[in-house]
Amino acid sequence: MKRTAVISSLALVLAAPGGAQEARTWMFNFDSDTAVLQYGTPDSDDAVLVITCEPGKKSMHINEFIGSAGLVPGRTAHLKLSNGTAVLDYPGQTVANEMDGTVNIEVSVAADPKLIALLKAGSSLTIDVAGKPTAIPLKDAAPHVADFEKACLRR
Repeated sequence: MKRTAVISSLALVLAAPGGAQEARTWMFNFDSDTAVLQYGTPDSDDAVLVITCEPGKKSMHINEFIGSAGLVPGRTAHLKLSNGTAVLDYPGQTVANEMDGTVNIEVSVAADPKLIALLKAGSSLTIDVAGKPTAIPLKDAAPHVADFEKACLRR
């Protein structure tokens, strides 16, 4: 009986995942010409929101990876970002995501101080994709947003 209990316990340990999945967090990276602010899981392909800028070109790119089966690739769509009563509405293009079969929205705009302000205030950011809102926490975003602002807006 004891042997069965030990074998069962060992089977459970071996079947358990090798550690808890790292939690999503805000991250910042700046290489020679592109600054990247993202919310996702470190050291993985898991990203919810990625904002890049090329300071020399004064442009930003916003990519959401929430995805929607209701969007069609190659069309115009709006990406709405909100924080409290502040709302930014960006026109973008829909792109097929081959990794998970969904369709995502990509936005290209001039460097936008309003987006930085939206990320600096409040406790969460709501990303609206095709009428489906998803809230992500802004906890721990502040130092990364400040670095992104410094790199992109030269402040």
